[in-house]
Amino acid sequence: MSEEFSHGYALLIGVGESAYPRLSLPVTVKDTQAIYAALIDPELCAYAKDHIRVLNNEEATRDKILDGLKWLQESANTDKEATIFVYYSGHGWLNKDDNRYYLLQHDIKVREMPASALSAEVFTEALRQIPAERLLVVIDSCHAAGMATSKDP
Repeated sequence: MSEEFSHGYALLIGVGESAYPRLSLPVTVKDTQAIYAALIDPELCAYAKDHIRVLNNEEATRDKILDGLKWLQESANTDKEATIFVYYSGHGWLNKDDNRYYLLQHDIKVREMPASALSAEVFTEALRQIPAERLLVVIDSCHAAGMATSKDP
């Protein structure tokens, strides 16, 4: 493969360092770096570098993740042949009080987990707004099965 894959777009999220140190997972940054390297490799995926957003450590905030998903939505609106890839590596949390699932981004407030974490509902709704025919989402976290819902309502 020698020509660039101009229809590929990716959002890679590696929470790594957390504002709450006990939740830090440095290996997640290595995951996103390895995936980024594969995506831009002209012999593998050949994505354009400007079609990939990487949010590692302090950049992996709730707002920046949602902004990244909005960017993917806009990219898919502009490019009808878009292939979208979203990768999240970090902690997941299942709230046993209400059985709801959350992604724990960098700026989590531990004493306000349900209010400050990125809920599966909000994340999934943002994904549903991406009009791509090819959308691949990989969640590398504990309790990731809590994210499983269909794109169609």
